[in-house]
Amino acid sequence: MASNFCLITDTHYYNAQALGLRTDRQQKTLNESGAILDAALDIFIGRKDCDVLLIAGDVSCNGERESHEELINKLRRVQAAGKRVLLITSTHDFEQQSNARRLAQGQKIGEAHTVTGEFNPGMTLRDELPVLYHEFGFSDALSVFDELSYCAQIAPGLRALMLNDDGGHYHAQTPGAPTDKPRDDNGIQLTADGHLLCGYSAEQLDWILGQIEQAHRDGEAIFAVTHHPLLPPFPLYPTISKRDMLGDYERLREILPDAGLRVIFTGHTHVHNIGHYTSAAGNSITDINTAALCGYPAPLRFCSYEDGVLDVHTECVERFVYDGKELGLDFLRDEFDRLLNDVIYSAAHDFDGFVSACRGLGLPPEKLGGHRLLVKAAGLFLEKATLGTLSRLLLCPIPKEARKVRLGGLITEALRNIFAGTEKYSPETPVGAAAQRLAGRLQKLIGKHLKGTIAEDLPALFASLLYDDSPDWAWSGRL
Repeated sequence: MASNFCLITDTHYYNAQALGLRTDRQQKTLNESGAILDAALDIFIGRKDCDVLLIAGDVSCNGERESHEELINKLRRVQAAGKRVLLITSTHDFEQQSNARRLAQGQKIGEAHTVTGEFNPGMTLRDELPVLYHEFGFSDALSVFDELSYCAQIAPGLRALMLNDDGGHYHAQTPGAPTDKPRDDNGIQLTADGHLLCGYSAEQLDWILGQIEQAHRDGEAIFAVTHHPLLPPFPLYPTISKRDMLGDYERLREILPDAGLRVIFTGHTHVHNIGHYTSAAGNSITDINTAALCGYPAPLRFCSYEDGVLDVHTECVERFVYDGKELGLDFLRDEFDRLLNDVIYSAAHDFDGFVSACRGLGLPPEKLGGHRLLVKAAGLFLEKATLGTLSRLLLCPIPKEARKVRLGGLITEALRNIFAGTEKYSPETPVGAAAQRLAGRLQKLIGKHLKGTIAEDLPALFASLLYDDSPDWAWSGRL
């Protein structure tokens, strides 16, 4: 008999009724997050053969108590339907000393402000989370580590390792942990640039490996759920923001499959991707990275386990009701595109707005400060140029069907496709062929200046951004 469960992540629930409507623009649709979550829970509750809902962290917007309390009420609706909710929390679920806004304003934990700047005495501390969410997986766990990680029985013969990786377990002796940095007021070790150091401590990793071994000894299959990705959701990701990977991921991707872990569900990136890695010893692991529920494409991973095989497929929140209006995937897609188009427009006309828009997409704005003129020139070019423009400038013929494709529009679509796991422009398509020819021409012109960088092979880089021939919406494999 099959064991069925569903996974969502990055709900980023924001209680707009209590905290006020957000006016900032982000890839996350925060004001609508409650309506999207309600629709997702309706879908899950309506599945009579699916009894367990897993949530892979960042359940609240930024740790506001009002958001946590209302989210808990929504999750209790699932319990009232006779189903279980198992979740982990992550870095957006408590007040952080390392929050960039907090550092800039010199605020300490307890001098709590909301993300929109108003004073709010109700922010949540990390050590409050085990009590708040005790009923959602922790209360009936097979084993618990440090209150926020646990091993749960999903069904007879199937276990889930629910692994908190928010950095609260780090000790100075943990590989990768800076020894000269104090902890923040939550007791969390920080990186050299003041960000949370996310990952597993040596003690936590020992517990993880012990749980995998125990499951195998008991003749049961086991998979893991954690927040930060073990494998990059696309090739450029570690270059853009390596700190957003699971801490020490290059070592863990060798250790975990060799210990017998075959599948790990992750979130955080808001990218919908399924990646695979084979260790030096020949053991494979699959990272099922799931996009944020609160943004395009608002996905749910429905999973079925039977006879040693896990089948995974994706469904989306097609419709939800917000402020009396029925909205859907087209609204989420248009919001996503509008943010990306704002990046291009503001690059050309408003550098401060460009930095803000990049922050809304999760791109590190601190790397942009010294490139104002370059950003402006690129923005002005992208506003008007087409692939045909590049073709003429580089004296490089491209397929006729691709010549009128606007560069800004293509970049917007390519980024949206990366987030949604729908990269479709293979080298056999006119756009993909044009990109390959233009990349090859650029390689000849400037390739010697790119050696040792992620852009060393431009045709391969362009291809990786425009096309992914591995399925990201479905997968089947043995646990």
